[in-house]
Amino acid sequence: MSTPERIAQRFHEAYEDLAPSHGYETREASRKPWADVPEQNKNLMIAVVARLLEEGVVRPGDDSKETTNG
Repeated sequence: MSTPERIAQRFHEAYEDLAPSHGYETREASRKPWADVPEQNKNLMIAVVARLLEEGVVRPGDDSKETTNG
């Protein structure tokens, strides 16, 4: 898995996990584990992360701290 995809996946998982504690609940129809996110949506999220990496806005972290939920 590429670095941009790994970060996009973690962002997606963290977003889904944190949304309820911030008073937001994602729609049931769009609440999916990363493996089930439509390819077009995945590709967009990966492209956004790739751009932010290129611009130096975000940088890869330590994989040893990574957890996955889906």
